[in-house]
Amino acid sequence: MGEYSPYITTVEVKNYALCPMIVYYTHVLHIYEPETEAMKIGREIHDKPPIAPIIPKLKATKILKEIQLESKTLKLRGKLDTIIITKHNEYIPVEVKWSDPTPAGKAQKHHKAQLTAYALLIEENYKTTVKRATIYYARAGKIITINITNTDKKQVKQIINKIHEMIATEKEPKIKPN
Repeated sequence: MGEYSPYITTVEVKNYALCPMIVYYTHVLHIYEPETEAMKIGREIHDKPPIAPIIPKLKATKILKEIQLESKTLKLRGKLDTIIITKHNEYIPVEVKWSDPTPAGKAQKHHKAQLTAYALLIEENYKTTVKRATIYYARAGKIITINITNTDKKQVKQIINKIHEMIATEKEPKIKPN
């Protein structure tokens, strides 16, 4: 088996939710995707996330930017674009994505998994409960607020456990092709 770092990232949770093979390729086989033009644009958007339209919608009283979070219990790390704290002391993770929502106008499943992972990190680090998150799809100019349920949190914890197990055992995940 290869060298295994005990921490994974929220991006890996997102990638696993999209396709488990992505995490297998990067962590077990050490094959990395070359940077595309869309990735470059996305990184530039992350460097200066355009969250101005979100602030009044969520009635923010405090904004935390580029927050590095870590969970010792989940062995998970992530750097969140923004946390908005409302007047009711609600913590809302906000991510900016240079992509589009689903054709139905909903958050993409793997983006919701990443935001749920951020919710778990916020809960552990700020001793609060996160009930919703917001995604700003910059290319589409669309703001989507999603509910984060206990079921979502349980599913993401399962993903985190599967990733840790896959990396530790170097076992290829069984997937069903679309």
